[in-house]
Amino acid sequence: MCGLAAAFGLSSCSDFLDIEPRNLVILEQFWNEKTDVDNTVAGCYEGLQSTANITRMMAWGEFRSDNISIGEKAEQDDYHMYKFLQANIDPNNVYTDWSSFYSVINRCNTVIFYAPQVQQKDPSFSESDLRATIAEVSAIRDLCYFYLIRSFKNVPYITTAYTDDNQPMAIPASPFEEVLDSLINDLERVKGDAVRRYPTNGDKQYYQTGRITRDAIYAMLCEMYLWKQDYQKCIDYADLIIKSKQDKAKEDEGTLYSNMDKYFDGYPLIANWTSQTGYFGAASDAIFASGNSDESIFELYFSKTNANMSSNGAVNAYYGYLDGSWYYRVSPSQYLVTDVSNNLFKLFRNQYDARYYESIYSSNIIGKYTASITPVIETTSTKVSTLPSTLYAKDKNRANWIIYRLTDIMLMKAEALVQLAAGNDDEKLQEAFKLVQVVNKRSILKDKDRIAAADMLSFPTEDAKTKMEEMVMQERQRELLFEGKRWFDLVRRSMRDGNNEYLSRQISNKGLMNAAIVTSNFETTFDAIFLPAYLEEWKVNKNVWVNPAYTYEEKD
Repeated sequence: MCGLAAAFGLSSCSDFLDIEPRNLVILEQFWNEKTDVDNTVAGCYEGLQSTANITRMMAWGEFRSDNISIGEKAEQDDYHMYKFLQANIDPNNVYTDWSSFYSVINRCNTVIFYAPQVQQKDPSFSESDLRATIAEVSAIRDLCYFYLIRSFKNVPYITTAYTDDNQPMAIPASPFEEVLDSLINDLERVKGDAVRRYPTNGDKQYYQTGRITRDAIYAMLCEMYLWKQDYQKCIDYADLIIKSKQDKAKEDEGTLYSNMDKYFDGYPLIANWTSQTGYFGAASDAIFASGNSDESIFELYFSKTNANMSSNGAVNAYYGYLDGSWYYRVSPSQYLVTDVSNNLFKLFRNQYDARYYESIYSSNIIGKYTASITPVIETTSTKVSTLPSTLYAKDKNRANWIIYRLTDIMLMKAEALVQLAAGNDDEKLQEAFKLVQVVNKRSILKDKDRIAAADMLSFPTEDAKTKMEEMVMQERQRELLFEGKRWFDLVRRSMRDGNNEYLSRQISNKGLMNAAIVTSNFETTFDAIFLPAYLEEWKVNKNVWVNPAYTYEEKD
């Protein structure tokens, strides 16, 4: 089976997350001491941050959504992606190939299988070290499966290591709900063993956000329970993360601590207005430029200093790079850029939302992750000014790919609260609104004493539950634009509604040439929201789930 026949390898690294190219090893000469385990765990992260996997995180979670349209170089340089962006997807499309994710899964399974044997051989590898390691790689494995089921629905679920070519590989697909429950149970089992904070020499924040911590596992559980529609559990884990971030801000007594009560109703968020650069910008605590901010929970790390470490090739290839002119394969959907009918901001509501400027560099170019500095300055009460951004050059992109950050969790909690609300007068709706309002308020490019009522969101006076549900969806779209979240949000909404009507309406904004066919397909075939298993996978394993929205046939 293509996705399961993963080569076994390791990474040697001078610093755990500064991962160098890996080499094949002889199994019999390995698994003798703790460093063997550590190197293989580093290899799990290396596999997760590969160009193949981040490209699929982008394609599966973002490119199918209403946020993305076809870019200038897509058709000539990447025909399979061109078809993917057109929503003209079939099982022969290489972006339905999940083998890179199963490669990481097998690495994790291998660590879980061999690490206990190493613990018996190496006195320096303690029992608590072993439990923490198993928690870490279990979470990486569960994250991979979470991407797979949200993208493909029913997938082969394997928790044993493939160390023998004679092991069976034609594994039947397990149902979405069964896999989701297994992932939740696995994370619940190991969460108490996970590291809260890693010991480091000096202030290396990337250790805390570039590796799985207990908060990262809580974030995964928060989202998994949201998909399971266990909304109280989602809220419970969101609260654990929020408290952890609040406690850390109080411990540090830095800017976030002073901002918590003064500006953000007790939530430790980075103040966008405190410098001339936006919060994606050049400041040392910037979310997307320097990365590893205090708001971050888990992100895939790319060293800004280690020249031997690969760059973020996925963002480089698709969002683009500067090489004389700008090269890009995907663009922002035009309805995000302006409302053509009256030239007003549509999704972002007004000109003072920093996220517009820091996410969209120009009408065709994505700025988030492609700019190492994105300066935005509010110069007057009627005009926002921007300075030229510092854009990454070809093969030089060092932007971390963020999986979870605090505002994402806050908005998950808001979504769960809305779903738990019994009616339009339920106080849970006001609590959800407070979360959305805080996230939105942080983005307004004005000194806080000059924010007017017109700049702020307002609580709906009629049909509050329905309108709050839409408000949460829109705020997630604004806040998490181009971060690989939007399509999954739409799929989760479809699964909750039991139909694809909302998703189809949103996709109609995308401006596809074949829009009528695409939206009709979503409306008539529910499973069209999921991808087909790759044709090459199906050829060798007829037990994979055959998505009824697609046609499979072997060709000579």
